[in-house]
Amino acid sequence: MKKWSMLAGLVMVTVALLLTGCNSNASDGGSSAEGTDEGGDQIEIAGILMQSDVEWFKYIQMGMEKAAEENNVNLTIGNANEDITEESNLLDTYSSQGKDAVLLSAIDSSASAEAIKRAQEKDVLVVNYNTGVDLNVQEYFVGIDNFELGAQAGRSLVEYVEENMGGEAKVAMITLSMYEIGKQRAEGFLSEVEQAPGIEIVAQQDAAGPEDGANVTETIIRGNPDIDLIWGANEGGAVGAIVGVQSSGLEDKVKVFGTDMSLQTAQYLLDDSNPYYAVSTQQPYEIGYQAVITAVKALQGEEVEAETIVPLDMYSKEDKEKVQAYLDEYSGL
Repeated sequence: MKKWSMLAGLVMVTVALLLTGCNSNASDGGSSAEGTDEGGDQIEIAGILMQSDVEWFKYIQMGMEKAAEENNVNLTIGNANEDITEESNLLDTYSSQGKDAVLLSAIDSSASAEAIKRAQEKDVLVVNYNTGVDLNVQEYFVGIDNFELGAQAGRSLVEYVEENMGGEAKVAMITLSMYEIGKQRAEGFLSEVEQAPGIEIVAQQDAAGPEDGANVTETIIRGNPDIDLIWGANEGGAVGAIVGVQSSGLEDKVKVFGTDMSLQTAQYLLDDSNPYYAVSTQQPYEIGYQAVITAVKALQGEEVEAETIVPLDMYSKEDKEKVQAYLDEYSGL
């Protein structure tokens, strides 16, 4: 019962978070311009969120709204609620309403593509952010490099081992091999860790959410009681690893490295008694911001790259001032 009571207050990771490809520094907008199309009318953009009540997508919305405000864009926000039918209906509705562009984090690369094609047939520009579709359909994409997201975490872990553990450590990986982005993150992580001869990967198991992550971690610890570090490929797996470490009574020995910053994990980083040490993270605010900017530029006839890769960020217990700044910026969510 102890473990489950500890889990009760933890974030419940949804499918939306599993598919997510912040910091407080908004983009300066690059070539910010008034939000009028080539005909001089105000640009109308709709942003579709995969799940509006998920913290990650709230950051996306904040970025979209800021870019729309700065560029005099009339922005409408819709919630697909992780439902492919609702996503399709929203795309059709916004197309019928004459929106100039729709920003979309595709729920399903195949099914979403069909609705996108219908929108394009009505001369609606579609910018995919976070998750894409077939390149024959996709016009523009704004997101991250998931291989690099894992590699960044790997570099941080290797640095920690070299500076604090004499270059030797036993490491477990909580992965997401059921998703392509999970495979990419794990490959990136291993690309760095495998270069460190003193680091041994003793276990690798999949877990998407906190409950699975806690169970997997406890199993790994039972089989490897001398484990030193655990890396989680997404927030849910990392949070579960924390719970598993704590319920095993090893919070003073085992450190956890994770993926994707949140208000909850920021609190963990500020807590010296918590085993969470560092997190490699996307910047969803910036992804939302750049999705709007991409649409505005394209609608105004400017040359736009087909793919915009948003930089990553890193937070750790070594820079609590930066972690606190994150909390100060987003604690109102």
